Amino acid sequence: MSDLYRNKKILAPMVRAGRTPLRLLCLKYGADLCYTEEIVDKKLIEATRVVNEALGTIDYRNGDDIILRLAPEEKGRCILQIGTNSGEKAAKIAQIVGDDVAGIDVNMGCPKPFSIHCGMGAALLTQTEKIVDILTSLKSAAKVPVTCKIRVLDDPEDTLKLVQEIEKCRVSALGVHGRRRDERQPDKCRIDEIRDVAQAVQSIPVISNGLSDEIEQYSDFEKYQLLTETSSTMIARKALSTPSIFRREGCLDKYEDIRNFLELACQYDESYTMTKYVVQRILGADQEYDPRGKATVAAGSVLQICKAFGMEDVYDKWRDERKKKQSKKRARVDDDGVYNIEVSFPLKRLKNSVGFSPTPKMVLHDYCVETKIPKATYEVVKRDDKRFVATACIGDKKYRSGIGQPNLRMAEQVAALAALHGMNIRNLLVGNWEEE
Repeated sequence: MSDLYRNKKILAPMVRAGRTPLRLLCLKYGADLCYTEEIVDKKLIEATRVVNEALGTIDYRNGDDIILRLAPEEKGRCILQIGTNSGEKAAKIAQIVGDDVAGIDVNMGCPKPFSIHCGMGAALLTQTEKIVDILTSLKSAAKVPVTCKIRVLDDPEDTLKLVQEIEKCRVSALGVHGRRRDERQPDKCRIDEIRDVAQAVQSIPVISNGLSDEIEQYSDFEKYQLLTETSSTMIARKALSTPSIFRREGCLDKYEDIRNFLELACQYDESYTMTKYVVQRILGADQEYDPRGKATVAAGSVLQICKAFGMEDVYDKWRDERKKKQSKKRARVDDDGVYNIEVSFPLKRLKNSVGFSPTPKMVLHDYCVETKIPKATYEVVKRDDKRFVATACIGDKKYRSGIGQPNLRMAEQVAALAALHGMNIRNLLVGNWEEE
Protein backbone atom coordinates (compact mmCIF):
# COMPACT_ATOMS: atom_id res chain seq x y z
CA MET A 1 0.00 0.00 0.00
CA SER A 2 2.73 2.49 0.95
CA ASP A 3 4.25 2.21 -2.53
CA LEU A 4 1.46 4.54 -3.62
CA TYR A 5 3.41 7.33 -1.94
CA ARG A 6 6.96 6.49 -3.01
CA ASN A 7 8.85 8.53 -5.62
CA LYS A 8 5.85 10.72 -6.36
CA LYS A 9 5.35 14.35 -7.36
CA ILE A 10 2.18 15.47 -5.66
CA LEU A 11 -0.32 18.32 -5.75
CA ALA A 12 -0.76 19.30 -2.10
CA PRO A 13 -4.18 20.06 -0.57
CA MET A 14 -5.35 23.66 -1.00
CA VAL A 15 -8.66 25.05 0.21
CA ARG A 16 -10.73 26.57 -2.65
CA ALA A 17 -8.13 25.56 -5.24
CA GLY A 18 -7.74 21.80 -4.95
CA ARG A 19 -10.97 21.00 -6.74
CA THR A 20 -11.63 18.92 -9.83
CA PRO A 21 -10.26 21.19 -12.62
CA LEU A 22 -6.92 22.02 -10.98
CA ARG A 23 -6.40 18.45 -9.82
CA LEU A 24 -7.03 17.13 -13.32
CA LEU A 25 -4.79 19.76 -14.90
CA CYS A 26 -1.87 18.87 -12.64
CA LEU A 27 -2.37 15.16 -13.30
CA LYS A 28 -2.48 15.86 -17.03
CA TYR A 29 0.80 17.76 -16.80
CA GLY A 30 2.57 14.97 -14.93
CA ALA A 31 1.68 14.98 -11.22
CA ASP A 32 1.49 11.44 -9.85
CA LEU A 33 -1.05 12.12 -7.12
CA CYS A 34 -3.38 14.98 -6.23
CA TYR A 35 -4.97 15.84 -2.91
CA THR A 36 -8.42 17.35 -2.59
CA GLU A 37 -8.91 20.52 -0.63
CA GLU A 38 -9.45 19.86 3.06
CA ILE A 39 -13.07 18.80 3.56
CA VAL A 40 -14.47 18.99 7.07
CA ASP A 41 -15.87 15.67 8.30
CA LYS A 42 -19.37 17.03 9.00
CA LYS A 43 -19.81 18.16 5.39
CA LEU A 44 -19.05 14.74 3.97
CA ILE A 45 -21.10 12.91 6.57
CA GLU A 46 -24.14 15.04 5.68
CA ALA A 47 -23.54 14.80 1.92
CA THR A 48 -25.34 12.59 -0.57
CA ARG A 49 -23.39 10.52 -3.09
CA VAL A 50 -24.69 11.08 -6.62
CA VAL A 51 -23.53 9.62 -9.93
CA ASN A 52 -23.58 12.65 -12.23
CA GLU A 53 -24.35 11.18 -15.63
CA ALA A 54 -24.09 14.53 -17.41
CA LEU A 55 -20.47 14.96 -16.28
CA GLY A 56 -19.46 11.36 -15.79
CA THR A 57 -18.42 12.16 -12.21
CA ILE A 58 -19.16 10.99 -8.70
CA ASP A 59 -20.49 13.93 -6.72
CA TYR A 60 -20.88 14.30 -2.99
CA ARG A 61 -23.36 17.09 -2.56
CA ASN A 62 -25.30 18.78 0.19
CA GLY A 63 -28.30 20.45 -1.37
CA ASP A 64 -26.88 22.67 -4.09
CA ASP A 65 -23.31 22.59 -2.81
CA ILE A 66 -20.80 20.28 -4.45
CA ILE A 67 -18.71 19.10 -1.51
CA LEU A 68 -16.53 16.78 -3.62
CA ARG A 69 -16.55 15.99 -7.34
CA LEU A 70 -14.44 13.08 -8.56
CA ALA A 71 -13.66 12.61 -12.25
CA PRO A 72 -12.90 9.21 -13.79
CA GLU A 73 -9.40 10.39 -14.80
CA GLU A 74 -8.56 10.71 -11.09
CA LYS A 75 -9.34 7.11 -10.22
CA GLY A 76 -6.48 5.64 -8.23
CA ARG A 77 -4.66 8.98 -8.03
CA CYS A 78 -6.83 11.28 -5.90
CA ILE A 79 -6.30 11.49 -2.13
CA LEU A 80 -9.15 12.82 -0.03
CA GLN A 81 -7.96 15.13 2.74
CA ILE A 82 -10.31 15.50 5.68
CA GLY A 83 -10.46 17.89 8.59
CA THR A 84 -11.54 16.11 11.75
CA ASN A 85 -11.05 16.00 15.51
CA SER A 86 -12.90 12.73 16.02
CA GLY A 87 -11.97 9.13 15.37
CA GLU A 88 -15.66 8.22 15.17
CA LYS A 89 -16.38 10.80 12.45
CA ALA A 90 -13.22 9.89 10.55
CA ALA A 91 -14.35 6.26 10.47
CA LYS A 92 -17.78 7.29 9.17
CA ILE A 93 -16.13 9.13 6.28
CA ALA A 94 -14.12 6.05 5.40
CA GLN A 95 -17.32 4.04 5.22
CA ILE A 96 -19.04 6.70 3.10
CA VAL A 97 -16.35 7.17 0.44
CA GLY A 98 -15.23 3.55 0.23
CA ASP A 99 -12.79 3.26 -2.65
CA ASP A 100 -14.06 6.27 -4.61
CA VAL A 101 -10.70 7.82 -3.65
CA ALA A 102 -7.19 6.34 -3.69
CA GLY A 103 -6.45 7.26 -0.08
CA ILE A 104 -7.61 9.32 2.90
CA ASP A 105 -5.35 11.90 4.54
CA VAL A 106 -5.99 13.62 7.86
CA ASN A 107 -5.08 17.30 8.03
CA MET A 108 -2.96 17.85 11.14
CA GLY A 109 -1.03 20.85 9.90
CA CYS A 110 -3.37 23.61 8.74
CA PRO A 111 -2.77 26.65 10.98
CA LYS A 112 -5.73 28.73 9.75
CA PRO A 113 -8.46 29.75 12.21
CA PHE A 114 -11.30 27.96 10.38
CA SER A 115 -9.47 24.68 11.00
CA ILE A 116 -7.90 25.04 14.42
CA HIS A 117 -10.88 26.68 16.16
CA CYS A 118 -12.70 23.35 15.98
CA GLY A 119 -9.69 21.41 17.23
CA MET A 120 -8.68 20.26 13.76
CA GLY A 121 -5.58 20.87 11.66
CA ALA A 122 -2.55 22.14 13.58
CA ALA A 123 -4.56 22.10 16.82
CA LEU A 124 -4.00 18.32 16.85
CA LEU A 125 -0.21 18.58 16.91
CA THR A 126 -0.08 18.68 20.71
CA GLN A 127 -2.81 16.07 21.23
CA THR A 128 -1.05 12.78 20.61
CA GLU A 129 -3.77 10.62 22.13
CA LYS A 130 -6.39 12.15 19.86
CA ILE A 131 -4.14 11.70 16.84
CA VAL A 132 -3.72 8.02 17.65
CA ASP A 133 -7.49 7.61 18.11
CA ILE A 134 -8.25 9.29 14.77
CA LEU A 135 -5.69 7.31 12.80
CA THR A 136 -6.47 3.92 14.33
CA SER A 137 -10.23 4.45 13.97
CA LEU A 138 -9.83 5.56 10.38
CA LYS A 139 -7.58 2.64 9.51
CA SER A 140 -10.02 0.14 10.98
CA ALA A 141 -12.81 1.39 8.70
CA ALA A 142 -10.94 2.41 5.53
CA LYS A 143 -10.74 0.40 2.31
CA VAL A 144 -7.86 2.58 1.11
CA PRO A 145 -4.50 3.73 2.54
CA VAL A 146 -4.60 6.19 5.44
CA THR A 147 -2.08 9.00 5.87
CA CYS A 148 -1.72 12.27 7.73
CA LYS A 149 0.01 15.58 7.15
CA ILE A 150 1.65 17.63 9.92
CA ARG A 151 3.78 20.72 10.47
CA VAL A 152 7.03 20.70 12.40
CA LEU A 153 6.67 21.70 16.04
CA ASP A 154 8.49 24.51 17.83
CA ASP A 155 10.87 22.02 19.43
CA PRO A 156 12.40 19.60 16.87
CA GLU A 157 12.59 16.90 19.55
CA ASP A 158 8.81 17.14 20.00
CA THR A 159 8.38 16.69 16.26
CA LEU A 160 10.39 13.48 16.33
CA LYS A 161 8.43 12.14 19.31
CA LEU A 162 5.16 12.88 17.51
CA VAL A 163 6.10 11.24 14.21
CA GLN A 164 7.29 8.12 15.99
CA GLU A 165 3.87 7.79 17.62
CA ILE A 166 2.23 8.31 14.22
CA GLU A 167 4.48 5.64 12.73
CA LYS A 168 3.22 3.17 15.34
CA CYS A 169 -0.30 3.69 13.97
CA ARG A 170 0.92 1.97 10.78
CA VAL A 171 -0.21 4.71 8.44
CA SER A 172 0.79 4.38 4.78
CA ALA A 173 2.70 7.67 4.60
CA LEU A 174 3.40 10.89 6.49
CA GLY A 175 3.43 14.38 4.99
CA VAL A 176 5.60 17.00 6.71
CA HIS A 177 5.32 20.74 6.08
CA GLY A 178 8.62 22.34 7.03
CA ARG A 179 7.17 25.35 8.84
CA ARG A 180 5.91 25.77 12.37
CA ARG A 181 2.33 26.58 13.28
CA ASP A 182 2.95 30.34 13.48
CA GLU A 183 5.15 30.52 10.37
CA ARG A 184 4.04 31.47 6.87
CA GLN A 185 5.59 32.52 3.60
CA PRO A 186 8.16 34.18 3.48
CA ASP A 187 9.45 32.15 6.45
CA LYS A 188 11.93 29.63 5.09
CA CYS A 189 11.03 25.99 4.88
CA ARG A 190 12.95 24.04 7.54
CA ILE A 191 14.56 21.49 5.25
CA ASP A 192 16.82 20.12 7.99
CA GLU A 193 13.84 19.34 10.22
CA ILE A 194 12.04 17.53 7.40
CA ARG A 195 15.21 15.49 6.84
CA ASP A 196 15.38 14.66 10.56
CA VAL A 197 11.84 13.27 10.34
CA ALA A 198 12.69 11.20 7.27
CA GLN A 199 15.69 9.73 9.07
CA ALA A 200 13.68 9.00 12.21
CA VAL A 201 10.77 7.33 10.41
CA GLN A 202 12.05 4.38 8.41
CA SER A 203 9.03 2.10 7.94
CA ILE A 204 6.79 4.47 5.96
CA PRO A 205 7.29 7.01 3.16
CA VAL A 206 7.75 10.63 4.25
CA ILE A 207 6.47 13.34 1.91
CA SER A 208 8.11 16.77 2.04
CA ASN A 209 5.93 19.88 1.81
CA GLY A 210 6.51 23.62 1.97
CA LEU A 211 9.10 23.91 -0.81
CA SER A 212 7.19 26.10 -3.26
CA ASP A 213 9.78 28.86 -2.98
CA GLU A 214 12.59 26.45 -3.83
CA ILE A 215 11.02 24.44 -6.65
CA GLU A 216 11.23 26.50 -9.83
CA GLN A 217 11.43 23.74 -12.44
CA TYR A 218 10.65 20.05 -12.78
CA SER A 219 14.19 18.89 -11.97
CA ASP A 220 13.96 20.60 -8.57
CA PHE A 221 11.54 17.92 -7.37
CA GLU A 222 14.31 15.34 -7.39
CA LYS A 223 16.86 17.83 -6.05
CA TYR A 224 14.83 18.57 -2.94
CA GLN A 225 13.70 15.00 -2.51
CA LEU A 226 17.40 14.16 -2.15
CA LEU A 227 18.09 17.12 0.15
CA THR A 228 15.25 16.20 2.48
CA GLU A 229 15.88 12.45 2.12
CA THR A 230 12.12 11.98 1.70
CA SER A 231 10.27 9.49 -0.47
CA SER A 232 8.17 12.09 -2.32
CA THR A 233 7.53 15.83 -2.65
CA MET A 234 4.26 17.75 -2.65
CA ILE A 235 3.76 21.42 -3.47
CA ALA A 236 0.87 23.84 -3.15
CA ARG A 237 1.52 27.52 -3.90
CA LYS A 238 3.87 26.85 -6.81
CA ALA A 239 1.39 24.44 -8.37
CA LEU A 240 -1.38 27.01 -7.99
CA SER A 241 0.54 29.83 -9.66
CA THR A 242 2.24 27.54 -12.22
CA PRO A 243 0.35 24.23 -12.65
CA SER A 244 2.70 23.22 -15.47
CA ILE A 245 5.53 22.91 -12.93
CA PHE A 246 4.67 19.19 -13.14
CA ARG A 247 5.67 19.04 -16.83
CA ARG A 248 8.93 17.20 -17.41
CA GLU A 249 9.28 19.21 -20.64
CA GLY A 250 9.19 22.52 -18.76
CA CYS A 251 6.69 25.13 -17.58
CA LEU A 252 4.24 26.72 -20.00
CA ASP A 253 3.33 30.36 -20.42
CA LYS A 254 0.82 31.36 -17.73
CA TYR A 255 -1.85 32.11 -20.31
CA GLU A 256 -1.59 28.62 -21.70
CA ASP A 257 -1.99 27.29 -18.16
CA ILE A 258 -5.10 29.45 -17.78
CA ARG A 259 -6.62 28.27 -21.05
CA ASN A 260 -5.97 24.65 -20.15
CA PHE A 261 -7.50 25.20 -16.72
CA LEU A 262 -10.58 26.94 -18.14
CA GLU A 263 -11.19 24.06 -20.53
CA LEU A 264 -11.42 21.70 -17.55
CA ALA A 265 -13.43 24.19 -15.47
CA CYS A 266 -16.01 24.34 -18.27
CA GLN A 267 -15.99 20.60 -18.85
CA TYR A 268 -16.58 19.82 -15.17
CA ASP A 269 -18.97 22.71 -14.51
CA GLU A 270 -16.83 24.34 -11.82
CA SER A 271 -18.41 27.20 -9.90
CA TYR A 272 -17.69 30.81 -10.77
CA THR A 273 -16.04 31.67 -7.45
CA MET A 274 -13.64 28.73 -7.48
CA THR A 275 -12.79 29.22 -11.17
CA LYS A 276 -12.07 32.90 -10.67
CA TYR A 277 -9.93 32.20 -7.60
CA VAL A 278 -7.59 29.87 -9.48
CA VAL A 279 -7.36 32.06 -12.59
CA GLN A 280 -6.46 35.07 -10.44
CA ARG A 281 -3.74 33.12 -8.65
CA ILE A 282 -2.18 32.14 -11.98
CA LEU A 283 -2.48 35.70 -13.29
CA GLY A 284 -0.64 37.20 -10.33
CA ALA A 285 0.29 40.82 -11.00
CA ASP A 286 -1.25 40.61 -14.48
CA GLN A 287 -4.62 41.14 -12.81
CA GLU A 288 -3.70 44.80 -12.60
CA TYR A 289 -1.89 45.37 -15.88
CA ASP A 290 -3.04 42.94 -18.57
CA PRO A 291 -6.46 43.56 -20.22
CA ARG A 292 -7.30 39.87 -19.76
CA GLY A 293 -6.44 40.14 -16.09
CA LYS A 294 -8.56 43.24 -15.60
CA ALA A 295 -11.46 41.57 -17.40
CA THR A 296 -11.11 38.54 -15.11
CA VAL A 297 -11.27 40.72 -11.99
CA ALA A 298 -14.44 42.36 -13.32
CA ALA A 299 -16.03 39.08 -14.45
CA GLY A 300 -19.23 37.93 -12.78
CA SER A 301 -19.52 34.46 -14.30
CA VAL A 302 -17.46 31.64 -15.76
CA LEU A 303 -18.65 32.73 -19.20
CA GLN A 304 -17.25 36.23 -18.67
CA ILE A 305 -13.93 34.80 -17.53
CA CYS A 306 -13.83 32.66 -20.67
CA LYS A 307 -14.61 35.72 -22.80
CA ALA A 308 -11.58 37.49 -21.32
CA PHE A 309 -9.42 34.77 -22.90
CA GLY A 310 -11.38 34.34 -26.12
CA MET A 311 -12.78 30.98 -25.01
CA GLU A 312 -16.53 31.54 -25.37
CA ASP A 313 -16.67 28.65 -27.83
CA VAL A 314 -15.19 26.30 -25.23
CA TYR A 315 -17.77 27.40 -22.67
CA ASP A 316 -20.58 26.95 -25.19
CA LYS A 317 -19.30 23.53 -26.25
CA TRP A 318 -19.31 22.05 -22.76
CA ARG A 319 -22.56 23.79 -21.77
CA ASP A 320 -24.30 22.38 -24.83
CA GLU A 321 -22.83 18.95 -24.15
CA ARG A 322 -24.29 18.99 -20.65
CA LYS A 323 -27.66 20.18 -21.91
CA LYS A 324 -27.86 17.29 -24.36
CA LYS A 325 -27.29 14.80 -21.57
CA GLN A 326 -29.60 16.60 -19.16
CA SER A 327 -32.43 17.34 -21.57
CA LYS A 328 -34.27 14.07 -21.02
CA LYS A 329 -34.09 14.44 -17.25
CA ARG A 330 -34.26 18.18 -16.73
CA ALA A 331 -38.03 18.45 -16.16
CA ARG A 332 -39.70 16.22 -13.61
CA VAL A 333 -42.99 16.32 -11.75
CA ASP A 334 -42.55 16.37 -7.98
CA ASP A 335 -44.89 14.58 -5.58
CA ASP A 336 -46.87 17.79 -5.08
CA GLY A 337 -47.54 18.10 -8.83
CA VAL A 338 -45.04 20.88 -9.43
CA TYR A 339 -42.89 20.84 -12.58
CA ASN A 340 -39.32 20.94 -11.25
CA ILE A 341 -36.79 22.29 -13.76
CA GLU A 342 -33.23 22.59 -12.44
CA VAL A 343 -32.17 26.02 -13.67
CA SER A 344 -30.52 28.96 -11.97
CA PHE A 345 -28.35 31.99 -12.64
CA PRO A 346 -25.81 34.09 -10.72
CA LEU A 347 -26.99 36.94 -8.49
CA LYS A 348 -24.74 39.31 -10.40
CA ARG A 349 -26.68 38.55 -13.60
CA LEU A 350 -29.83 39.97 -12.02
CA LYS A 351 -28.03 43.08 -10.78
CA ASN A 352 -26.54 43.71 -14.21
CA SER A 353 -29.97 43.54 -15.87
CA VAL A 354 -31.35 46.58 -14.03
CA GLY A 355 -32.25 49.23 -16.61
CA PHE A 356 -30.88 47.17 -19.49
CA SER A 357 -32.93 44.04 -20.11
CA PRO A 358 -36.15 42.42 -18.87
CA THR A 359 -35.90 39.89 -16.07
CA PRO A 360 -37.52 36.43 -16.14
CA LYS A 361 -40.40 37.70 -13.98
CA MET A 362 -41.02 40.63 -16.31
CA VAL A 363 -41.03 38.41 -19.40
CA LEU A 364 -43.36 35.89 -17.76
CA HIS A 365 -45.70 38.68 -16.61
CA ASP A 366 -45.86 40.23 -20.09
CA TYR A 367 -46.54 36.85 -21.67
CA CYS A 368 -49.41 36.18 -19.27
CA VAL A 369 -50.93 39.59 -20.02
CA GLU A 370 -50.59 39.22 -23.78
CA THR A 371 -52.06 35.71 -23.88
CA LYS A 372 -54.75 36.53 -21.29
CA ILE A 373 -53.85 33.70 -18.96
CA PRO A 374 -53.70 34.10 -15.16
CA LYS A 375 -50.75 36.20 -14.00
CA ALA A 376 -48.04 34.36 -12.12
CA THR A 377 -48.05 34.33 -8.35
CA TYR A 378 -45.19 33.04 -6.21
CA GLU A 379 -45.01 30.78 -3.19
CA VAL A 380 -41.68 30.99 -1.35
CA VAL A 381 -40.28 28.71 1.34
CA LYS A 382 -37.11 29.08 3.37
CA ARG A 383 -35.29 25.76 3.76
CA ASP A 384 -33.37 24.51 6.77
CA ASP A 385 -30.13 25.52 5.05
CA LYS A 386 -31.45 29.13 5.04
CA ARG A 387 -31.79 29.22 1.26
CA PHE A 388 -35.02 30.09 -0.55
CA VAL A 389 -37.02 28.12 -3.13
CA ALA A 390 -40.00 29.65 -4.94
CA THR A 391 -42.82 28.12 -6.98
CA ALA A 392 -44.37 30.08 -9.88
CA CYS A 393 -48.13 29.43 -10.01
CA ILE A 394 -49.88 30.09 -13.32
CA GLY A 395 -53.46 28.89 -13.35
CA ASP A 396 -53.42 25.21 -12.48
CA LYS A 397 -49.75 24.80 -13.44
CA LYS A 398 -46.82 25.24 -11.05
CA TYR A 399 -43.10 25.50 -11.82
CA ARG A 400 -40.05 25.62 -9.62
CA SER A 401 -36.31 25.04 -9.57
CA GLY A 402 -35.05 23.04 -6.62
CA ILE A 403 -31.79 24.99 -6.61
CA GLY A 404 -31.83 27.13 -3.47
CA GLN A 405 -31.24 30.88 -3.67
CA PRO A 406 -29.71 33.40 -1.23
CA ASN A 407 -32.83 35.58 -0.95
CA LEU A 408 -36.55 35.75 -1.76
CA ARG A 409 -36.12 38.00 -4.79
CA MET A 410 -33.69 35.63 -6.46
CA ALA A 411 -35.89 32.64 -5.68
CA GLU A 412 -38.88 34.23 -7.46
CA GLN A 413 -36.77 35.16 -10.50
CA VAL A 414 -35.40 31.63 -10.76
CA ALA A 415 -38.92 30.19 -10.45
CA ALA A 416 -40.00 32.47 -13.31
CA LEU A 417 -37.07 31.20 -15.36
CA ALA A 418 -38.15 27.63 -14.64
CA ALA A 419 -41.66 28.53 -15.82
CA LEU A 420 -40.32 29.98 -19.07
CA HIS A 421 -38.53 26.69 -19.71
CA GLY A 422 -41.50 24.59 -18.67
CA MET A 423 -43.88 26.56 -20.91
CA ASN A 424 -41.43 26.39 -23.85
CA ILE A 425 -41.17 30.17 -24.08
CA ARG A 426 -37.59 30.57 -22.87
CA ASN A 427 -36.82 32.20 -26.24
CA LEU A 428 -38.72 35.30 -25.10
CA LEU A 429 -36.05 36.07 -22.49
CA VAL A 430 -33.06 37.82 -24.04
CA GLY A 431 -29.56 36.83 -22.93
CA ASN A 432 -27.67 33.89 -21.47
CA TRP A 433 -29.17 33.97 -18.01
CA GLU A 434 -28.31 30.41 -17.09
CA GLU A 435 -24.56 31.08 -17.08
CA GLU A 436 -22.65 30.28 -13.90
